[in-house]
Amino acid sequence: MSRSTSERGDMRHYRHLSAEERDRIAEMHARHEGVSAIAAAIGRNKSTVSREIARNGRNGRYGAIAAQSRSDARRKACRPRKRLSDPALAAEVRRRIVDDRWSPEQIDGRFRLERGGRCVVSFSTIYRAVNAGELDPPQAAPEERVRGRLRRRGRRPRRGREETRGRIKVDHEVSERPREADARSRLGDWEDDTVVGPTPACLVTMTDRASRLLVGGRARAHSSAEVAKVEVRALAGRPLETVTPDRGKEFANHREVSRALGGVPFYFCQPHHPWQKPTVENTNGLIREFFPKGTDFSRVTDEEVQEVFEKINDRPRKVLGFRTANEVYREMLHSA
Repeated sequence: MSRSTSERGDMRHYRHLSAEERDRIAEMHARHEGVSAIAAAIGRNKSTVSREIARNGRNGRYGAIAAQSRSDARRKACRPRKRLSDPALAAEVRRRIVDDRWSPEQIDGRFRLERGGRCVVSFSTIYRAVNAGELDPPQAAPEERVRGRLRRRGRRPRRGREETRGRIKVDHEVSERPREADARSRLGDWEDDTVVGPTPACLVTMTDRASRLLVGGRARAHSSAEVAKVEVRALAGRPLETVTPDRGKEFANHREVSRALGGVPFYFCQPHHPWQKPTVENTNGLIREFFPKGTDFSRVTDEEVQEVFEKINDRPRKVLGFRTANEVYREMLHSA
């Protein structure tokens, strides 16, 4: 084997000198023992010992503690700089999580989309920074930690509440819905739901299946009459093919809504089957990031509701290739 090949092999298996080895080097060097003897004593190559003394010794002397400190400082300086150590990037990531409620994966994906596929900071790096508290303000209180702004998944079942679903008359089952709606191949197939609080006021949420655009607003009461007003107001002038709500009593006026919107058909989910309208269910989870359970919607203004809806519509979505719902809706509307 040639010398160059041997050296390359040694470098592949190179181990940094330990503190104990540096102690032994210092001890033997102080006794003026030669490099060959020191190398044999610690089981290292002569060039390793010679280089160590030249690098970390001073004025012909070699001290183990000082040598270890110099070595540690050099190794630290050679480590790749953490991407989130850039204050501007860290501030942008923190703003997206805290203010816009984007997930780390959405941030990563949007950055890639805007930069031609180049990774600016991976979502795993963001998660590690969040969990380590690196994006938190100095001396942050528990409620100020960025980690608390990440979306929590899973819902606890509600107990002690009487089920009132399935008690309204329906004209169409979701199983009768056109294939185009199931395929999400066009605009105008809306899923319909409500988000409730401790008072009669609620949110009416409608999501387009193809673009994931969220529309709707605040209803003064969780009643069929008030919900119908919001539905008609939000959907008027938009592409309309189908509407898919559940069987809650708040949707009992669906025939009146259909007539007001030019005869758009309503296709109802089966009782206890919320997964038959997954798009709006997922969107409601996003809304809860801004309006947690227990929010009194009678104390929330219509402007605040629409501001939240726009934040969600301007959020990059993985399912849309990290484009936003607004972008996809406009693209599909113009290409129709």
